[in-house]
Amino acid sequence: MTDGFGDQDWWQTLYDDIVADLFLSRQDSGQTARFLIHTLGLEPGATVFDQCCGTGTISLPMAATGVRVVGVDQCEEYVRRANEAAAGQKCGADFFPGDAFAFMAPNPCDGGFNWNTGFGNDSDDGRNREMLGRAFDSLLPGGRFALDYQHVARLLRDFQHALTYRLSRPDGEVLLIRESEPDLPAGLLKQVWTFVLPDGTRRVRRSVVRLYLPADLARLLRSVGFTDVTFLGGIDSQPLTLNSPRCIAVARRPT
Repeated sequence: MTDGFGDQDWWQTLYDDIVADLFLSRQDSGQTARFLIHTLGLEPGATVFDQCCGTGTISLPMAATGVRVVGVDQCEEYVRRANEAAAGQKCGADFFPGDAFAFMAPNPCDGGFNWNTGFGNDSDDGRNREMLGRAFDSLLPGGRFALDYQHVARLLRDFQHALTYRLSRPDGEVLLIRESEPDLPAGLLKQVWTFVLPDGTRRVRRSVVRLYLPADLARLLRSVGFTDVTFLGGIDSQPLTLNSPRCIAVARRPT
């Protein structure tokens, strides 16, 4: 691995249309939306806060059921695409460009979620706590929040140093080689993303993600006011085990 991992706010340059097309298109978006509606206890007409919404892949199917969506993402292009899709669906969804460490929903919501890769992207626990605090502040009393996070114990057990992805585009194929290395003393996962564009140009980006175990996530959630923290291992509501595909924390803002 190379150096250069100290850059703060690395996500401002990593997340672009290529990353969106590689990672934000999901075959399980409908199932995930149904899981969240059930887990958060949302009825038609309720409002949900999508923190780090990306292109609205998860929340737009929720909006199609009559749930009102408020989303935020730091990438203006993702927000533009999400609002464009919402207009095409003629559904109740509004997506805002903004800093999820600071952004609060304009009005308190009945539930909220942060899904896939939105949380833990700062090496500073205090800053990550700020993001959870904004989720807490965006909920009505009694509102539930779901935090989807990488399953760190399984990730380390089955660790893969390098993964390769390919994306077909009108101008040719994009190759992504993502190299990962855990920094165990620091509790970080350091990654180098090498994109090879159709014309042969190579573009390198770096990222750092905190390695939080479930107990760490529970501690952070409780530190900003959440209670009743529980864990699930996937969108089929399975219990969290070492073999679970994901680590999903569900917490509640007290009444």
